[in-house]
Amino acid sequence: MRTIRALVTVALAVGVVFVDPVAARADDPHVMPVDPATYDDLTAIGPAFGIAADPDDPTSTAGCGAAASDPVPDGVPIVVRIGTAAPFTVGQVSAATWKNPPVADPSWRLDFQGLMWMKSLARRAAQDDQQQSLAALVAQAVQFHRADPDPGTNASGWDEGTALRRLESENCLYALTHADELAPGMAADAAVLLGKRYYGPPNYPVHNHGLMANLQLVRAGDLLGRADWKATAVRRMTAEAPLAFSKMGLSYEQASGYQGVNANLWGQAATVLAASPGTAAAAATLQKAVDAAWNAFAWETEPDGKIVQIGDSEESPGRAGNSTARTLRDDQTGTVIGRWSWTDRVTSYYTVRYGPPRRAHGQEDRAGGVTWSTLGTRVLVGPGKYNYDRTSAWNTWQIGPASHNVAIPTGGAVKSGKTARLSAATVQASAHAWTIVDDIYNTPHSRNVNVNRDAHRMVVTDLFSRVSSWQQHWHLDPSWTLESGKAGGTKLTFRNPAGYLLTVTTTGRVSGVVRGKTSPIGGWHFPAFGVRVPAADVVIRSYGKGKTTTTFVVTRGIGFHTF
Repeated sequence: MRTIRALVTVALAVGVVFVDPVAARADDPHVMPVDPATYDDLTAIGPAFGIAADPDDPTSTAGCGAAASDPVPDGVPIVVRIGTAAPFTVGQVSAATWKNPPVADPSWRLDFQGLMWMKSLARRAAQDDQQQSLAALVAQAVQFHRADPDPGTNASGWDEGTALRRLESENCLYALTHADELAPGMAADAAVLLGKRYYGPPNYPVHNHGLMANLQLVRAGDLLGRADWKATAVRRMTAEAPLAFSKMGLSYEQASGYQGVNANLWGQAATVLAASPGTAAAAATLQKAVDAAWNAFAWETEPDGKIVQIGDSEESPGRAGNSTARTLRDDQTGTVIGRWSWTDRVTSYYTVRYGPPRRAHGQEDRAGGVTWSTLGTRVLVGPGKYNYDRTSAWNTWQIGPASHNVAIPTGGAVKSGKTARLSAATVQASAHAWTIVDDIYNTPHSRNVNVNRDAHRMVVTDLFSRVSSWQQHWHLDPSWTLESGKAGGTKLTFRNPAGYLLTVTTTGRVSGVVRGKTSPIGGWHFPAFGVRVPAADVVIRSYGKGKTTTTFVVTRGIGFHTF
């Protein structure tokens, strides 16, 4: 009996789907594991967009991503299991299952109905010259369209996000097989992306989904000789490119996790435009914007080499940078980033959020939400990204203000359309101070953030001038554990495994410290999609009249050691 125990992940543009291969006896149908996809697999769709081909592997030009680690042998049923759902056999999926999959999770459905699971299997079958298995995958893609034709709405896997992933998978299959029977299905998916469901102007803001759709239309147009598809995609990219990033290079999607994705995708768009007649100037302008976007991504990289978690993001690898500037201020997206070194891993680093209403992959951190790292350790962090299921209480908490380092008036709720702005700034050699004002809760609020490099200190002062009580929420990195302090007090101390001591003092009063609570949800951190780790959630209530000031100081405590 052969048992596969490893848990592997498939990276998608909307997150990570956990795929758990199950045991299979020698006389059982082969249950296919799906190998992890790399970051390049997430956005790369072929050498036509600047992706280098492997001269020893003709399948490398197909845009299929990584090949499956296990073979896909001819003559053996292809059985796939995604997550905890029942396995399904290629060629035996019913119309009812395609239209109404057995799993409600939107990421799982995207993988299943978008045929994303096919790509790694198809590439492996092609590498091993398993033509029967490859033909079975093609037949399954064709059968999907017969069983679940486009209803003209977003139902049954016909939203733009699923259609663009399905076209990507079909592009992979067609590049490997040149099977003409794929063309009608590809045309059906292209029709979604060319019609009113397209996620981009004029019906929607510029978004990575629209760009991915256009790149897939270019690819499909080249494969099938549909010059009209390609022309429409090129025209869209030319028009939308100036709207993708702020002047400072930050994406308007309000998430550090999507900054690199957008920079990568728009870099591919620049390559397409450079090779298209009449768009060389637009390509050159876009490339400058892409260079600025990668620079902004470097600013969003913490001293530990991973990105800061702003919006829907994970603790993923960042990008090295270099600048004589110590701050990046972007009023278009509402972002301040401060750092005192690009090479010193123990330098102080922080972010402050303000700006326009939440959109795309943003979260409710705009009322001066902060993150902060110093002495080589993360202190105040954003929640990260747990899932995309809007019906999930975890998603509600992830997006809402209570999971961020912000102040909330008692009984307050975010009001639609409200904004926050930066009203004052002082940047000195060793200290930076910023003042944010807003009416996000439909009442005036001001927050001053002061970060001192040499004292390894952050001081935050909040004032709601027209309400009598409010709460500050502070979310510590999971490495910090409470050492002393209690509810009703004004001082807390925490320690981390490296021996650092964090002292929190306040003019307010400690309401409590929650860690790993599920009802109601509180005290969690999401370092990766679908992963939750208990972490200290400190709530401080205002006390008396006037401002509430909370101070964080990190020192080398007794027993400190370096690694």
